Amino acid sequence: MILTNNFLTGTISSSVGNLSLLTDLWLGNNLLTGRLSSDMGRLSLLENIIVGYNQLTGPIPSDLGNLQKLEYADLSNNELAGDIPTSFFSLPVLEILYLNNNNLIGSIPPEISNAPALLDLFLGSNLLSGTIPEVSPGALLTLEGLRLSFNNLTGTMPSSICALRNNLLPPGNLICLHADCSSIPPDTPEISCMDGCCTQCTHG
Repeated sequence: MILTNNFLTGTISSSVGNLSLLTDLWLGNNLLTGRLSSDMGRLSLLENIIVGYNQLTGPIPSDLGNLQKLEYADLSNNELAGDIPTSFFSLPVLEILYLNNNNLIGSIPPEISNAPALLDLFLGSNLLSGTIPEVSPGALLTLEGLRLSFNNLTGTMPSSICALRNNLLPPGNLICLHADCSSIPPDTPEISCMDGCCTQCTHG
């Protein structure tokens, strides 16, 4: 179902969960409102969900973590709120997770270390707080892009994440790491990032 770049209004019906053979749900760049239904978690064959650039509100259903074939999830540029569901990070083939430009709160879950296939994790421009979690040894070796800018995160960029950036053993693939590691004097950066680690520093 590809309905991107239209002027669709209204809500995403919960009956979409009845489309048991659906593999692609592309509804991005519309004027959709309301909440994401937990019934979407019944789309067992879904591989791609794109609902970015709408006006969706409410929490992200944890039921999306039931989508064992999900590879690409773009929920960016909405007004989604609440915590980041940890269920995303147990999905076996999820490569792309765009949650940026929403109103997500809470901390970055340490369960990100459990994601076996993640390439891009974009969490920028939310209301996330706390520190950035360490990554377990041998985890996130597929990760290429991690964007955390424009949040309320504090502390130091974990050395385990910098190790992915610096291609230390075991070799990581992280080539894009954005964080609020810049400041205007006399302020200090919200995130302290060692030399050669962050690829783009912003003033959050």
